[in-house]
Amino acid sequence: MKPNLSHRLTEELRRDIVNGVFSPGERLKTEALAERYKVSANPVREALWRLQGEGFVVVTPNLGARVRVVDDDFIRNIFELREIIEPVFVRRFCNRASSDDLRRLEQARLAFERAAETDASDFYLLDRCNREFHRIMVEEETNTEALQVVERHGDIVNAVRSKLGMTRGRMLTRAREHAQIVKALVDADPDAAADAAARHVRNAKDDFLAQLRHGRTNRPVESAS
Repeated sequence: MKPNLSHRLTEELRRDIVNGVFSPGERLKTEALAERYKVSANPVREALWRLQGEGFVVVTPNLGARVRVVDDDFIRNIFELREIIEPVFVRRFCNRASSDDLRRLEQARLAFERAAETDASDFYLLDRCNREFHRIMVEEETNTEALQVVERHGDIVNAVRSKLGMTRGRMLTRAREHAQIVKALVDADPDAAADAAARHVRNAKDDFLAQLRHGRTNRPVESAS
């Protein structure tokens, strides 16, 4: 089995899970996947093993693999990890940020704010702007293992969030939280920056759980602005 084939299949299967080709809880049969992606069974098994490690797939002995169901407990676990990790990233960024770093961060903040004000229904635009804002703060981060945890969980969360939709009120609240982080960074206050980052994660968790609850009853939820 060629290593690049296994990696390519992992990427394709991950993308299809994120895009909703396979539903949460759907069984992933090795033979069917091999036929779908025109590969043998071994690359499929390797891809499922990798995706289990990333959190996209759950493999149960004697029952096989299924697409992970994202429930309230799973979301809480993800955001609890992020609340520990992300303030550390922000504190480190505060201690090393140059004036150019802060200028670029402010530009990214403004880009997200403009998108929230004018294109709040465009999930993918908002997601790109949000990722760019947070990317700047970790582009020199040396803890690659922690970065991988955050990025991997971000992909799982966004796969679900893209189906729930985003509200203008929540996006404007997020924009204000970004501004609080930037202010603390400009003030060179690592404690305030870390606290603002932790609040940002907690609020995102609470909002996401509210969206999940309301989504079960098919009622849209609008956060206070």
